Amino acid sequence: MTALSWPGCANTRDLGGLPTAWGGRIRKGALIRSDRPRPDSVHALLGHDVRLVLDLRLAGECATDPSPLAGHPAYRNLSVLRDEDDVLEAIADTMPAIYQAILDRGADRLAAVITAIALAPPGAVLVHCHSGRDRTGLVIALALTLAGVPDEEIAQDYALTASCLRPGTEERARRLSAQVTEATMLRTLAHLRDRYGGAAPYLGVGESVVALLRARLTEPSGAPA
Repeated sequence: MTALSWPGCANTRDLGGLPTAWGGRIRKGALIRSDRPRPDSVHALLGHDVRLVLDLRLAGECATDPSPLAGHPAYRNLSVLRDEDDVLEAIADTMPAIYQAILDRGADRLAAVITAIALAPPGAVLVHCHSGRDRTGLVIALALTLAGVPDEEIAQDYALTASCLRPGTEERARRLSAQVTEATMLRTLAHLRDRYGGAAPYLGVGESVVALLRARLTEPSGAPA
């Protein structure tokens, strides 16, 4: 993985280099995760060959804090939350429980995001929400799981966000931020398997979409970076 220094962003990294279970790796410049871009992020973002920006925020968030890329042909807003779930801290008491609830309530919305990644034009796909932690973390975990990245590698990437963002000042927010750990993501991926049989049956996107996603995101071992 490569941390990217984009002006205005604090939590941006290229997921290229992560290994797959069958000996390949995630292609550099294919999948990027971030917190929400600011106006001064746009030049660096587009200069990194980003061809699709998936904003996972609710429509109300986008109206209050519009993306600087709104209206650009690369930009799409695909929320993964229900409108009534606008306060994550109100969904459940722990981070693993929040993530499990989002999964249980949002398979169709998450499937739309994964399909958009699979069908994206050549170039990089940027996935972001507000801070690039929770909604982005779930989408990236699903995409990497389908691409064949082992759970432990996905969990290590997720946990990196803890060092990129400041926890909130409210006690509950601080407590949840402290749960941005490898163990939280491992529990989330275990829930995905135990309840749904894995990412592919959970999403219901079909073998063709999974094949397109893997072809887009991965390269064989030994391929040039």
